[in-house]
Amino acid sequence: MFNGRFYKEGEAVFTLSDLTSGTSGFIESFRAEHNEVLFQESVSNHIIATASSLDLDLTGLMDEEGKLLQKDVSRLLNKNKLYLAAKINIQIYPSDNQINIILHAEEIERGYYPLGEPGLLLSFYEEEFKETKPDFTYSPFGFYIQNSAERYAAAFNEPNLIIMNSEGYACECIGGSFAFIEKEIVHFTSPGSGGYRCAIREEVIRCAKEAGFTPQDKEQISREDLLNAEEVFLYDACHGIRKVLGLEDQRYFSTKTRAISEKLTSLAKKDRKEKD
Repeated sequence: MFNGRFYKEGEAVFTLSDLTSGTSGFIESFRAEHNEVLFQESVSNHIIATASSLDLDLTGLMDEEGKLLQKDVSRLLNKNKLYLAAKINIQIYPSDNQINIILHAEEIERGYYPLGEPGLLLSFYEEEFKETKPDFTYSPFGFYIQNSAERYAAAFNEPNLIIMNSEGYACECIGGSFAFIEKEIVHFTSPGSGGYRCAIREEVIRCAKEAGFTPQDKEQISREDLLNAEEVFLYDACHGIRKVLGLEDQRYFSTKTRAISEKLTSLAKKDRKEKD
């Protein structure tokens, strides 16, 4: 879907100008289940904030309640007959004195953020490093590093990578963020780390609390912090929480991660039910 209009696969959508200006925009992804955007307010507000960081005004195109986003996503899912679970990619960029919005959907495993088994085996990405500026917590400013990490992961058959910042500390993963667990504390990356803050960060923190843990921001997360942790998990607005089975040669438990993941699934179902 391009600016509210549907196009067939292979049909020309972009002009040369569009392709050039597209580099000044951004891409985000999130999850829809049974024709509803999960945590639509958080997702919509995240997109608005990301656009604002690029001086893009989404007034009339997005609203804080997520109603306009939900309307467009519903049309897209109905058109493509994706009634169960879908990954939604949204690309926003300026051209010809207007803001362009592209929506694309693909089917994914249903289950309101299923945890996934057996878990991910990860490595660190240290070919390049991300700057630690506070504004770099939004995806556009990490676009180059994310792309580089994705290419590296594909070349070495890695499911994901832990990305380091310019000070040598872990700050994000490809397409999302991470947390690690020590005893009863769940450590999240702080804004000062420069790491990406995904749209459902507050929901994951809330679920950690409800599962009986104490969430805590940490700015300087070292390799040793992660390698010595009891558990590590990734999270993003599309997949929810993803269990990490191992990082380099270290292997982890997953009991506490599972408890938080189950809370997130329950919260997502409740969020959707309240909108019915």
